[in-house]
Formats: sequence, structure tokens, C-alpha cells
Amino acid sequence: MRHSWTQPSLSRDFALLATAVLFLLCLVSAWVTYATYAQYGARIASDLDKQSIRIEYALGDEMENASYLLTALGRDIVLDPDRNLTALAQILKSFDSRESTYTLFSWVTPKHYLVISSSKGVLDSPIDVSDRDYIKKMTEPWKMVIGQPVRGRASEHWVIPLAMGLTDNTGKFIGTLLISIDIRALVDHIGALVRHDGISFSIVNRSAALEPLLAGDSAFISHYFPANILPGVNLAQHPSGLIAQGSLFLGTGNYACWRALQKYPYVVLLGYDTRFSDKMVRGMLWSRLEELLLISGFLVLVLWVIRARLIKPVQDMTMAAAAVARGEACASPSGGGPVEIEALATQIYRISEYINESKRVHDELHNKIFTLGKARARAELDKRGKSEFVVWICQELQTPLTHLVGFAQVMKDQLYGPIENRKYRQYASDIHGTGAAMLETLHELMTLAKAETDTLRLVEKPVELAGVINKALRFTADKLEAGKLNVKVKFPDPAPRLVADEFRLQQIIVNLLLYALGQARPESTLLLEARVVNENRDKTFFAVIITPGDAPLSPEEMTAIAERAMFSPHPSPRHADETEADLSLELAKALTALHRGVIDIVRLADGQLAIAVLFAGNRIRFVDG
Repeated sequence: MRHSWTQPSLSRDFALLATAVLFLLCLVSAWVTYATYAQYGARIASDLDKQSIRIEYALGDEMENASYLLTALGRDIVLDPDRNLTALAQILKSFDSRESTYTLFSWVTPKHYLVISSSKGVLDSPIDVSDRDYIKKMTEPWKMVIGQPVRGRASEHWVIPLAMGLTDNTGKFIGTLLISIDIRALVDHIGALVRHDGISFSIVNRSAALEPLLAGDSAFISHYFPANILPGVNLAQHPSGLIAQGSLFLGTGNYACWRALQKYPYVVLLGYDTRFSDKMVRGMLWSRLEELLLISGFLVLVLWVIRARLIKPVQDMTMAAAAVARGEACASPSGGGPVEIEALATQIYRISEYINESKRVHDELHNKIFTLGKARARAELDKRGKSEFVVWICQELQTPLTHLVGFAQVMKDQLYGPIENRKYRQYASDIHGTGAAMLETLHELMTLAKAETDTLRLVEKPVELAGVINKALRFTADKLEAGKLNVKVKFPDPAPRLVADEFRLQQIIVNLLLYALGQARPESTLLLEARVVNENRDKTFFAVIITPGDAPLSPEEMTAIAERAMFSPHPSPRHADETEADLSLELAKALTALHRGVIDIVRLADGQLAIAVLFAGNRIRFVDG
């Protein structure tokens, strides 16, 4: 089978699909690489933030312990009234422990001379410490003051001095108690808490930018925190943040952050070694790319199997289907292929047989439909011809019958002289009544025939139903009185108007009253009611109901009648087998049908008939006010 690259084919689509899959895998690989790097960067930043919080808590614990020790030692010193220097040296030495970060406990006299050290006892030569910043910061007794990191004159180590001024019970200043925290020991203690490969940290003084150092080394500071970055940060507004973050596009893996401690004048600096960063990123990325490679290999294998086991058999089935489409006979399927393909070939063979049979049935059905269509056209033509013939006959009979009624009227009224014989006068009256009845019947036949031939035209407008019903009652008053029937009328308040031909609507009501007169019991009552049913719903209609007796139909009964008569696709005429053909009823039905309405007759439980004329809700016009 020939095909070009501009024409769709399974082979071409297979090649395009394979290329698209490979291209999509490349895009997914790039996206996975970027997402992995971004995810790893977010995790490193989160780890650095957590480690900075841990360092802050560790440093805070050390400061809180130092404050507690200073307070406890100060109370012991105040309680000793003699304050013997030797005894005081023993007390300080008892608090000194090599396992803690506190390397030295000292006592400074009110004149700012360091006279006792926990490591050396009472000094032979007091040391002047009046130049130390913690002495200058001492403004309130019994409050711990943190000094600048200095090299201790007694310990000769870099320490953080913590001092607390003491007063006796009388409020007299008696000296200063000093604790020196060894910076290296503090760094080792905090470093034991930060258990993460590749993370380095330093603690610097906030007020002096990055110098002097409290912890760490200058190489770490200069590598991760250039001297022109952190000093320009407003630590009050930004107590923590990232200075450096790794970038996939720039090829950098440096991560560095800071956190300014809230209670102490220090800033925690943390950085992540790029060697650990690159190694971990490559490990995470390679594991994900391996999964993508496995998926791509599986997809290629699936595409190959599809081409080998599906494309070629489908091409063969396409040739067979094309033969069937051309109307050619389809050969029976041969085995040897996949089960599904064999099943498809069997179904194509069956379709070929079905198409041939369908053609035969279609030809027969077409002939029958053509014959029925001609018969229907002849029937409609015959019906129209009969209706036109009836109209012509009625028109031909109308004139002589009108003359006959006129002559009978002259004889009945004795306009040209009296008629002596009573029998002649009675005959003239009978001829006049019979002729008038025949003339009315001719008018009804003519109207019915015109309605069936669609030559009767309606003049529709909003009609006040009360006036139409009153005219119909006056027109049938003599016949209702002769039948001793009483008619009660019931209207809604306010009564809506109905869009209809006023004269034809009056004819409908007159003919239904005449039909109800023939079906009603002598000396009974008829209820003529107009109502809107199912108001404010989707299926609303207007009904004129004639029921025997005073009890109207319930809303449920009216809804059931409307559902069956107007909204059912195949309404069942319940009255078809219960009532005889009547000219008045047939004329009312024809005129109602011209108004897109229906007439439904229901036999009640007592055997009497109820007549309902139903019009669609779009013909209702409610009067404002």
C-alpha cells in the first residue's frame, strides 16, 4: 500500500511518536534535573536554618547557665560577712570544672582589681581590669553583663567574659563576680550539636561586624561571607536570611546564611561546603535519571512490539475493509495472526455479509416507503377533495336553504294575509325551524371542512374570556332552558386574557355546551369553569372545563389530564371508545386544534362526562393591577 509523508499512516505516525517520546524524555530529564536541584537547595537552606536555631538555643543555654552560676555564687559571697579571700578562692575553685566551657571564675574588687582566680587562687599581684568593657557596661547590680571577647590576663585564652556586680544587704557595692567562657571549648560544644557533613559555622559579634571573632576561623568568614555584604544588612529588620544559594545555571553550589540572636549581641554564620553539595546532588539526580532511562527503554520496546504485532496486521485489515467499502466480496479470514486481529477479520467478514443483506432490505424498504408515500398523497388529496366538495355543496345549498327559511318566515308570520288553516301555520313554523337548523348545520360543516383543508384563518388577539362565555350562554340559552339545565360559571380573580380568535373561541364553547347538553341528565346543573393550572411551573396551561354538578375537578385531576393530553408524545384519547361521533364535538376539536390546543373528555365515577379544553401557557396574558 502506497503512502506519502503528507498522508497519515501508521508507519509514519510510529516514527513521529518515537521521536516525540525521545524528545519528551529529554524535556522531562531537564525538568527533573532542575526540580532536583531546586528541591535539594530548599532542603539545604532548611537544614542551615534549623542548625542556626540549634546553635542559638545551645548558646542561650550556656548564657542562662552562666547567669544562674553568677547568681548562686553571688548569694554565697554576700552571705559571708568576713569575705576572706582565701575562703572565697576555695568557693570559686569548687565551681570550676574542666568538663564545662567555663574556664575561669574570678573576683574583682570595687576598685576594679582582679584579686582571685579559680585556677590560681589569690593572686600575688592584683590585675587592673578597669579598661575592660564589661566593667564600663556595669550599670545595675545583680544583672549579667556580656563583654567583648578578649584574651584573658589570668587564663591567657580567648574568652567571653560574663560579669555581675554584687551588693550586700545594705545596698553597698562589694565587688564584681566574673565568669570567663573559653571560646574554643564553646565552639567544640556547639560543633558536637551540629552533626551534618559539609556544614561550617562561626559566631561573630554583632556590633563590630565580623571582627573580632567569637568562634570559627577567618577563612570560613571570608569564603562564605564577603566583608561588604553582612555589614550592610539591617539585622533588626532582617534577623535571618540567605547570603549565597547554589545555582544550576551558574554552576555554583555555595549555601550560606546568617541568624542574629535575639537576646545576645552575636550573629550565627553557617555555610555548606560545595563538595558535599555537588556529590549529593549528583547522587539524587542519577537515581532519578536511571528511572527515566528504564522508562524510556520500556516505551521503545512497547513501540517496537506495536509496530511488529499491530501495524502490519492493521494494514491488511484496512485493505479488506476497503474492499468491503467498494462493495466487493470479502474473503473469509485466514488464521496465523494474533487472536484479536483474527477476531477483527471475522467481524469485517460478518459486516460484509450484513452490508449485502442491508442493501437488499433497504431496496425493499425504499420501494415500500415509495408506495406508502404515494398512497398517503392520494389519501390526502382525496381528503382535501372531499372537504372541498363538502364546502362547495354547502355553499350551493346555502342560498336555496336561506330562501326556504325566509319564505317559511314570511308564511309563519302571515305577512301577506292570515292563513286560516292551523295545520298550514304549524307546517310553516316547522319548515322554518327545520330549515334554520339545517342552515346552522351547513355552516358548521363548512367551517369544519375549511379547518381540515387549512383554509380557515384565525384573527388572534388577547380576549376577555368572560365576555366570550356570556355570549355563548346567550346563544344557547333557549336550548339550555328547553333541556332544563342550569349553568354555573366560575372565573379566577383576576381573570387572565387568552390569545385566540374571539369568534372561533365562542364557537368552541357553544359547540361544547351543545354537546354537554346532549350528554347531561335532565334538570341537572353544569359547571363552566376557567382556570390556570400548574401556575408558576414549567408546564403551565389554561383550561376551560364543563363538569356535571357543582363540584369542580381537583388540581391533581387537571394536572393528570394535561400531562396525558398536552405533554405526552402519544396521548391516549380516553373518550375515543366512550363517546359517539358528534358534529358539534368534531367542530370544537377542529377549531381547538387550530389554536394548538386539545379537548379531553373524561368519564367520572358516576358515569357522567367532564369536558376539558386545554390551551398552552404561552397564550395566557395576565392583566396588570
